[in-house]
Amino acid sequence: MKALVYIPLLAAALLLGWQLTRSTPPTPAPTHAVVAADAAAQTAPASLLRETPASSTGAPQANSLRGTEVDGRLQVDADGNLLISDQLRHLFDYYLSTAGEQDHGQIVAQVQALIRDSLDDPARSQAMDLFQRYLDYQRALVELEQDFPAAADIDSLWARQDAVQRLRADLFSPAEHQAFFAAEESYNRFTLERLSILHNPNLSDEEKAQDIEALRESLPDAMQALLVPQIHQDLRQQTQALRATGANEGAVRELRMEMVGPDATARLEALDVQRAQWQQRLDDFARERDAILSQPGLADSDRDEAVQALLDARFDSTEQLRVSALMR
Repeated sequence: MKALVYIPLLAAALLLGWQLTRSTPPTPAPTHAVVAADAAAQTAPASLLRETPASSTGAPQANSLRGTEVDGRLQVDADGNLLISDQLRHLFDYYLSTAGEQDHGQIVAQVQALIRDSLDDPARSQAMDLFQRYLDYQRALVELEQDFPAAADIDSLWARQDAVQRLRADLFSPAEHQAFFAAEESYNRFTLERLSILHNPNLSDEEKAQDIEALRESLPDAMQALLVPQIHQDLRQQTQALRATGANEGAVRELRMEMVGPDATARLEALDVQRAQWQQRLDDFARERDAILSQPGLADSDRDEAVQALLDARFDSTEQLRVSALMR
């Protein structure tokens, strides 16, 4: 899942719209039914795992994938049925990510060969069917995108999300839908609700920040574990982008308030102060060390002793390990 949340708000809406409809080049094919493994089978023991063989004729042919570890696994339950999990989508996307580098038919043939080499029936037929329906989904997603404008408001983004979910429900069983898309859809819903708060003209900036934090805290713990790292990754990237353009700390604070709320913003600002103080100590030490090293007439041993004395005076033993590593 790579949902995107950007500030300013218009950019957030546009980029989220792109995220909700991203796709790989499709291939026309009929839709078939698949026997999905029972959801409880997702806890199958590791002994039932069948990993993709490196020597398979379905091994990745694209230069960009050579030497990489295959992302995703093919698994079966105790009865030999295909185990439905997010590993299947990871596997499909791993190969489909080479679109443009390889002919689409070649990519499809590699995945099909991998399935044939790795699984026996009934799991083999089930995996073939599910892969075909995933390709159908990719094709339908492109067609669905044509019904939505490129520049969309919040209502259009909600409509787009609902349409994508209906498409998935039509093509996949509940177990498949859950395994393939649950985390992504939860993140998208959270993002849209967050954008709705940000666009609410009746709320002050402080109220918006508080509502966003309450929204995040209202999520189940398991979902927060999925969302919070992505939110902070997005925040780091956007903060770096803001600072790279010369934005002041007020703009950074506004971004943080909107994305993670007042409490987390206060913690991040305290961390900024700590980092700035640490960097200043490093800069002061480096300047004085350079002055010692540049003194003429000092023996190497005297320079080493003077630098060590400076290090001892400025940093404790734990900090000295960090300083030494940085200075190297």
